[in-house]
Amino acid sequence: MSNQWYDIDSWQWTDDDTRQWGFGEIADYVGLYQIWTDDQYVYAATTSGLDVIDIETEQRISFATNSDGYTTVWSDDDNVFIGSSSAGIKILSKLDIGPTEIVTALSDYTIEPDITSDEIKYIHGNVNKLICCTVEGIDIIRRDSHYITHTTITGAQKCFVTTDYDYYYYTVSGTSSVSGVADPWYIYRLNGNTGDWNNADIIYTTGSGFLNNATCLTDFYVTEHTSVSGADNTLFIATDAGVYVYDEGSAQYDIYTTVS
Repeated sequence: MSNQWYDIDSWQWTDDDTRQWGFGEIADYVGLYQIWTDDQYVYAATTSGLDVIDIETEQRISFATNSDGYTTVWSDDDNVFIGSSSAGIKILSKLDIGPTEIVTALSDYTIEPDITSDEIKYIHGNVNKLICCTVEGIDIIRRDSHYITHTTITGAQKCFVTTDYDYYYYTVSGTSSVSGVADPWYIYRLNGNTGDWNNADIIYTTGSGFLNNATCLTDFYVTEHTSVSGADNTLFIATDAGVYVYDEGSAQYDIYTTVS
């Protein structure tokens, strides 16, 4: 696979054959779940395990094989947090990253019943908290005390926490078997109000508002304090109708679609 990025000089997506890395070293590699990067490494959670790629050399320097694969990955300055499909959240010290198989360096960080399920869909974090989506709900873990608050909900796909403790996650409940019409997808924002999961501060819904033309979500990302107001956040939301860039401060948005 190759790396692609948006070149702000040419205003085009760039795919450079000289800047590629792959997973050929893992014989049974099938697919990629997620990548995460910090200032040192790219971490790739795959159906075969975890790959660690050095940003400077663009070479894989560590790997952890797992027959069930790893589904999601997030890192801070010291540790890497890895979600699995059946064994909860693993933790890896970045000091253990090196030119070797590192599966023995991984240890349990948290597992069921402390979290809603051992089948992890997505992890994100900040300096004090981790938020994760599982097949049974959403968990917020305080990293210093390991105190966990959670909600039981089906259909949670991805989550995000800002440095100011704005919590985001999105859900889907599927397609109606009666009408065949896709049910709405929802993006929830809680401004640190995790004491009442049923009282979200903001809810964005497909089929209404600025997402009126969208019927499903495929990804999202939050950039902090990038609103025209200078304080609010900007959402990047990938949907079946295109990619929306939404300014939460001004409620202005743009949508980018692929023209065939």
